[in-house]
Amino acid sequence: MRTDLIPALDPAPVPGPPDLLVVLWIATFFLHLLCVNAALGGSLFAALLPVSLSGGRRRAVTLFLAEINSWALSLAITFAIAPLLFLQVLYGRFFYTASVLVAPVWLGLLVLLMLGYYLNWAAKFRLRAGKDATVLLALSALLYLGIAAIQTSVHLISVRPSLWSVYLARPELVLWDPTFLPRFLHFVLAAVSMAALLPAAWPRPLGEAAPEAARFGLFVALVLTGAQFAVGLWLLGVLPQPVISGLMTGGIGKMLPLGLGILTGMALLGLLVKAVGAPGNTRLARVILGHFAAAALFMVVTRHQVRDLYLAAARAGERLEVVPQWGVLALFLAVFVLCAGLSVWALVRAATDRPGPGETAA
Repeated sequence: MRTDLIPALDPAPVPGPPDLLVVLWIATFFLHLLCVNAALGGSLFAALLPVSLSGGRRRAVTLFLAEINSWALSLAITFAIAPLLFLQVLYGRFFYTASVLVAPVWLGLLVLLMLGYYLNWAAKFRLRAGKDATVLLALSALLYLGIAAIQTSVHLISVRPSLWSVYLARPELVLWDPTFLPRFLHFVLAAVSMAALLPAAWPRPLGEAAPEAARFGLFVALVLTGAQFAVGLWLLGVLPQPVISGLMTGGIGKMLPLGLGILTGMALLGLLVKAVGAPGNTRLARVILGHFAAAALFMVVTRHQVRDLYLAAARAGERLEVVPQWGVLALFLAVFVLCAGLSVWALVRAATDRPGPGETAA
């Protein structure tokens, strides 16, 4: 392995116990991921809506998804800041080197993000005016897929420092990494599955379109959740031998999150089978969303463990200097909990508020 391309450790000490920072990264990245799933999955699900859901009913569903996308993407960007900072402290010399190796593409991600965001708003204006916006939502979905591919690529480059000299010469070779496609699909299928559950979980804004949208959404979620098992096995099968060996022989600490994720996924599949036969059961749909969130959390933990196994050789001699800044950490936690609580409160109010007398919108 070439080690001369790996930057030296940041001389600044780590401002807290590394294990605590890992927990904070997992928690903040998990919230970011849920918002990303809502935005990416919502756009893709809108493009998948059947032609049979025509006229005003289709427009009601796409407007519902476009409204969700507008706040989900804003929250996804906001909630990306904290995990990015923890990533910088723990893995900055790997992550930022990877982003530099594909700098034009990495910076292009911001262009795709802005275009996708404005396309979603353009779609909302058209839908509110009673016009069709399928093309605009489909274009935004394609842009979000491009962002997902870029994020997957940068992550894979960051955990393979032994190949940095190769990626420096030909960065497109990361697309041929055996794990690229299953990683990408694992993320995208989960996003669409989550978004497909939303019409069944919150049918009221959809009016007369709710029953058909709920049935179709639950069916899509069932099919894609089943496909997730195949993609997950594919991903495990193509992981490098040292990584899969470390995962399987790493004891309960490694196997428990993976095992719980698989078991939760199986429970999710069973609940979806039940829900397909009862698409009007709002409570069941929300329970399924809770199971989905739990499975996503377990997978985030496993993702972190897999990254550590990838980087084990490169970090073998790493000795982090730790100088805890408890005041700063306490302030961060207080502000983060407050802002997360306000975000949840705002989302609940947005979902439950109804127009008052003379108002056309809540």
